[in-house]
Amino acid sequence: MAVFLLPASANAATLINCYDETREMVTQTSLDQCQGRAINDNEANAIRERRQAYIQNSLKADDNPMIIGKRLMSVGAGFFVNMTGAVLTNAHVINNCDTLIVSRAGGEMVTARPIATELGIDLALINVDCRPDTTAIFAPADAPLPNTVTIVGYPNQGLPPLRPLRTSGTILPSKLESTATVARPLSIQADVRPGNSGGPVLDEQGRVIGIVFAAVDTPAVYKHTGRIVRDVGVAIPNHLTFNFLERNAITPTILSTAEIATQNTVDDASLFMARVECWR
Repeated sequence: MAVFLLPASANAATLINCYDETREMVTQTSLDQCQGRAINDNEANAIRERRQAYIQNSLKADDNPMIIGKRLMSVGAGFFVNMTGAVLTNAHVINNCDTLIVSRAGGEMVTARPIATELGIDLALINVDCRPDTTAIFAPADAPLPNTVTIVGYPNQGLPPLRPLRTSGTILPSKLESTATVARPLSIQADVRPGNSGGPVLDEQGRVIGIVFAAVDTPAVYKHTGRIVRDVGVAIPNHLTFNFLERNAITPTILSTAEIATQNTVDDASLFMARVECWR
């Protein structure tokens, strides 16, 4: 791969092509402001063409001609819960969508159809005609909650990323206690953005312990309480998720700490993640 070399006489104001690999984006910025890797013009053009081709494929969607003339309204996250194409996400991610498009990190794009939706708990199942590399693994509903977690999704950072991104967070101390009989929403200190909805919250072993469904509305909290609350997301606990899956004849993979493979990590999440696009 070609490497972009900045001339020795150049200073920080010289614009370069900065490649952010996690977001699959190229921007022109000064070298000291680059949050990725400096690349040459040929490589930058190839990356831009790759993203444009992805968008064009979304617009064409050969297996569903009804997408022609529609607009991409929002992007959310989901993840595979069985090997026959069932994807778990939030109900609000797919609500009022004329067409659903699911894509994976490898670039495969397929239409999806809703299986079940429960707005009261903000969970939904959709099905796609493709097979994942693997499915998500869940922690038992009554397992102790970890202090630190990883959120995986497609958070909007100007543009929604094409590949899933990981965001680190911590469960707020007041929410660390959990029992099998009380299903409390999980409050997580993390940078939760549009595009994270429907994504899993993972422990350090890569097991799902919750599903992101909201971020705290900071202006609203300040208006009503006078408190400034930043970067707090809310997730659906496994208690509710397991009941929802059972009602829809889906048996998730649940493993205790002793049963989980030691090599399993949050890095494996890209194998079961799905980007869910809402078109109408």
